Amino acid sequence: MGITRCMKIYQIADGYCYNSDSLFLWNFSLPYIKKHAKVLEIGSGSGIIGMLCARDKDIILCQIEKQKEYALLNIKNAQINNIDTNVFCVDCKELFVSKNVIEQLKNITKNNTNDSNIQNNSMQYFDVIISNPPFYAKRTLPSLNTFKEQATQGYNLPLEVILQTAHKLLKPNARLIFCYTPYMFSDTFYLLKNFNFSIETIRFVHPRVNKNATLVLICAKKSNDTQTLILPPLITHDGKRQQDNTQEVKDIYNNAKTHSIKILIKDILWNEFNIKNI
Repeated sequence: MGITRCMKIYQIADGYCYNSDSLFLWNFSLPYIKKHAKVLEIGSGSGIIGMLCARDKDIILCQIEKQKEYALLNIKNAQINNIDTNVFCVDCKELFVSKNVIEQLKNITKNNTNDSNIQNNSMQYFDVIISNPPFYAKRTLPSLNTFKEQATQGYNLPLEVILQTAHKLLKPNARLIFCYTPYMFSDTFYLLKNFNFSIETIRFVHPRVNKNATLVLICAKKSNDTQTLILPPLITHDGKRQQDNTQEVKDIYNNAKTHSIKILIKDILWNEFNIKNI
């Protein structure tokens, strides 16, 4: 087995940057991604999750991100890390009114589609959809940092919109893998069932062994008869200091091998890269 290469990731220093949630979701997703799978990441940001999956698995990758600045960084990060991906700057809420984007997604994923259950006029293109969506409740006062607000506030990309998109674009029995706040788990479960998804695997993330969960990792199948596996909890710290990571978390970070490069928004060269958009 070859040595996993380190990935350099440009990020907007004055915006939202990837964090442990991103790496936990990547690590959780890997067992469910088969070779040559067609994978879509929704809300890709700087591209970290999808690109890690593409580094570690031989997949066809598409990523959609509605903020131009992050889409641009996604493209740059893919280029400097030799990752083959297709980045679309489009709002997930408007995806299906963009015939251009839908046609491009169809063309990218149409090869090697042998599922007899998929009709020719169907939009069921993907084997896996991954998302680390915004899920914080709306603040009383709006954030002055629009980059962080777009990336963190749940009303910018409601879970219902992600599920509508996944229901249309996933093949039968394909998987939607995402993380979310455990405080809305009852609503999450209801919405999944409403869009014909069943939870296949679930794992709760706790900051310490005696603390409540702060994140839930979910692998849902586009099916209504899937049995659910509840994995042991992921405990992130075994001490009170931020540096006191558990051995499992250390292993996840070491396996990810990412190096963050912070840049200011004013230093981005807007016309340097082409973005596919609506």
